[in-house]
Amino acid sequence: MSQQFFYCSELSRGAAEKTFGTASIGNVWLLLEYPYGWGPEALDESSLSAPVKSYLNKFLKTVPRARFLFIKQERKESDERMAFVVRCRERSPSIAQFKLSSYEQLLDVDITTIAAGEMPRGVSPSASPLYLVCTHGRRDKCCAKFGYPLYKSLRSLNHAVWQSSHVGGDRFAANLVCFPHGLFYAHVTEEASRRVIEEYEARRVVLDKYRGRACYSYPVQAAEYFIRKEAGIAGLDELRRLGCERVRERSWRARFMTADGKTIHEALVRSAPSDFQSYTTCQSTERKNVIQYLLDDYHASDVRQEA
Repeated sequence: MSQQFFYCSELSRGAAEKTFGTASIGNVWLLLEYPYGWGPEALDESSLSAPVKSYLNKFLKTVPRARFLFIKQERKESDERMAFVVRCRERSPSIAQFKLSSYEQLLDVDITTIAAGEMPRGVSPSASPLYLVCTHGRRDKCCAKFGYPLYKSLRSLNHAVWQSSHVGGDRFAANLVCFPHGLFYAHVTEEASRRVIEEYEARRVVLDKYRGRACYSYPVQAAEYFIRKEAGIAGLDELRRLGCERVRERSWRARFMTADGKTIHEALVRSAPSDFQSYTTCQSTERKNVIQYLLDDYHASDVRQEA
């Protein structure tokens, strides 16, 4: 019997899956323009030379929480290719950019130094945000069905929008990522994407379909969502993570302070299997429960009272 045809993203939406606490974790993201087809394993199946692939894989292994993505836009052919190194941090995240006349030129670029925050010759900071829409259809058909139309819509309005290879979370297509802060959004529609970008450029976080922030662990991502929701905090820079501790096997206590240093917000979050089962990718052969985060306790306290 042939397998049932489905789109995992439609199943996720139909189950009303909670999306917070699911953003792909990465402190450093290397984005390389590659305007050709992407195989299921984009880097390994690309036409980049063996030395370049080896260099990139070494970077990913030696730099903590480093991630790599191919990106592209629909534009006329050029001999130059863009590359970006994004440092996703809670405070002062940044984007460094440089151009390549050939991919072999990557071997002469110290991307590890760039990832550490330095700017070698030929590398410049970018003050403009980047927006990625995953369109990696050969990885998962949902990314083509839902991601590509979103990219086309946004690209007509914003030159900083790029197609990207697999960002993680096929069932959340269309996925939208806002750099340099690394905010991830799930099941993004054309209307929702414009609101997300408008609010992001006003330095505010939209909580609807928010997956989380790449520089936080999954429990901290969930805690940030709950704190923002409970306290009505939208400002992108309004919270500072103080710490997160595991209190039980599947329970964590995360603490954030407001940017003015006056209030501490604390959330006790717990992970649990969902009460539904679904195919988590379009290639899945069996349904599974997914991890969902629950809020067990929240409170805010005045810093002066704690002192």
